[in-house]
Amino acid sequence: MSLSVVLVPLALGAASSAVSFALREKVEEGVLYKIETNMKDELLLEEALKSFGCNVDLTEESFHSSIGDIQMAFQQQENGTFSGIFNESVSTEEAQEFLEDVQKEYVRLVQKRTYEKLIARARLEGLILEHENTTDDNTIQLTFQVKEKLYNE
Repeated sequence: MSLSVVLVPLALGAASSAVSFALREKVEEGVLYKIETNMKDELLLEEALKSFGCNVDLTEESFHSSIGDIQMAFQQQENGTFSGIFNESVSTEEAQEFLEDVQKEYVRLVQKRTYEKLIARARLEGLILEHENTTDDNTIQLTFQVKEKLYNE
């Protein structure tokens, strides 16, 4: 008997109230602008940013990053997602393109962690990996052999 599992890439941090207020005030003044993302995991976001060569400064009050001369901040919203905050000197198009690339890397990291957890759990459950295939859209298809357990009644 075989069982197939498909992992499809899906697009599935912290600021004190004073820093949050200051950022919101600068956005309202037009000095900064905000772009929403689907990213929720602070550590994965940090790892994704670092993979692009960004310096990341994570404190209890704020989450700042930089690449070259460009400074950005990330602020967690009420729904748990992070928004990228950029200075008006950075074009909206460049900021959106950068965040799209970061989100793609973030999704790759989410998929990698999910894959690792699934493989570890399958081993614990006695499943044997028969076949693994990665498609052009980075979907991973896993086929496991399921051992049938015989129970004495």
